[in-house]
Amino acid sequence: MRQNSRKLSATFATTVMQEGSIDLVDNRIRSLREARGLSLESLADKIGTTNQQVSLLETGRRRLTVDWLVRLAEGLKCHPWELVGGSIPPEMSSLDFRLLEHFRVLNELQQHTLLAFLESIAKPSFKSRRAKTRDS
Repeated sequence: MRQNSRKLSATFATTVMQEGSIDLVDNRIRSLREARGLSLESLADKIGTTNQQVSLLETGRRRLTVDWLVRLAEGLKCHPWELVGGSIPPEMSSLDFRLLEHFRVLNELQQHTLLAFLESIAKPSFKSRRAKTRDS
């Protein structure tokens, strides 16, 4: 469970970093709960918390951490990513994790320089895919 949380955390954090803001992440807890015919109380019982806590998570008045995502996903029988995004991102490979580890030890200037270099050689670049998505 701990390793899955770490993997999810890295994937979630990477995706959020790519989008530029955690505010862009939609919370779909209520819609998934209702689609499964669960009340606040029944979901709370399944994940070992109170209905008030679930309500706070659904409305965004409580921070949705990776641990909460994992607990809610178990109670709703879905992948944690389904609670906050439309499609499940691909699993990160060992190469992805190595790249991320090295990137995190760079200072901010080095990170920006590396990103500029990667964007210049990647075809199509992440930036251009985002621009095309926005223009659609």
